[in-house]
Amino acid sequence: MCTIVGDTLAGYSDDVGGRVHDLLGTRCDPYVNQMLSGKGFDFHCHSNLTRAILPFGLVESDVHDVLNVFQVTGLNKDGQYYMEPCPAKPGDYFEFFAEIDLLCALSTCPGGDLSAWGWGKDSGSDDMLDCCRPLAVEIYRLTDTSLLENWQSPKHATYSGAHGLKMPTFVA
Repeated sequence: MCTIVGDTLAGYSDDVGGRVHDLLGTRCDPYVNQMLSGKGFDFHCHSNLTRAILPFGLVESDVHDVLNVFQVTGLNKDGQYYMEPCPAKPGDYFEFFAEIDLLCALSTCPGGDLSAWGWGKDSGSDDMLDCCRPLAVEIYRLTDTSLLENWQSPKHATYSGAHGLKMPTFVA
C-alpha cells in the first residue's frame, strides 16, 4: 500500500526495546474506556477515526488496524504491553509514498504525548490536554516522473481466496 521513504526516528528504541510507529497495539476506544472507568467518552482515537471516515461512506466497522505514528510501545520483560512518552521533537517526520490510492484518517492521541497518561476512574485529566502536540500533514504530487522509472505497481497475491471453503479436487 505504501513505502516509508523518510523517518527521523527510524532508529529509536527505549531501554526495554520499545520502538516508535506502533503496529503492536491498537487505538483506545469508548468500549474499553467504559469498561475500565465506568464513564462514556467519545473522543478517543477510535471515535475520532470513525467520524473522519463517515463522509466517505464508511462506517465504524471499517476502522481497523492503525499505525500509531510517533507512539512508543513494546512488551516488557514480563510480556506486558506498555506505552511510553513520545520522543518526537519539532521537525521530526514520518514520510511515505502511497503506491495505491489511500484514505488516511488521522487522530492525534487525546492522551497527548503520553507523559500524563492513565486509565480508570481516577486518571485522565485536563493535564493530558496540556501535553497534546500539533501534527502537520503535507501531501505532495510528483512532478518529476523520472523518479518512478524503475517503480512497479504492487502485485496482487495469487492466493485463490477459498479459505478452505471449497473441497480440493484430488487427482487419482
